Amino acid sequence: ETDIYSREEYNKIVLLLKHNLCQNIRIARKLSKKSPEEASALLGLEPQSLRRIEALNDRDDISLRVLMLAVMVYDMNADFYFKDWKENEKLLTTNIEKH
Repeated sequence: ETDIYSREEYNKIVLLLKHNLCQNIRIARKLSKKSPEEASALLGLEPQSLRRIEALNDRDDISLRVLMLAVMVYDMNADFYFKDWKENEKLLTTNIEKH
């Protein structure tokens, strides 16, 4: 049995995926216009835990439970979270310009 990826490659892919998911959670919260305090309560998190999830330079640790709750709470299609977060971030400036 041969692995498709080496452990190092696999770990890199997982880190990139988690980082992308965490940044998209931050963007989805902002698009939903929920405050960090309101969002953390709805996600069942302490505010500092949500701040760590949304931080650009943290360890990007997120559970599937939090991801599933974010999909429901922020009312975004689940596909949104798997798109490139840098592309999704453009929606923040587009959204601001519309108002």
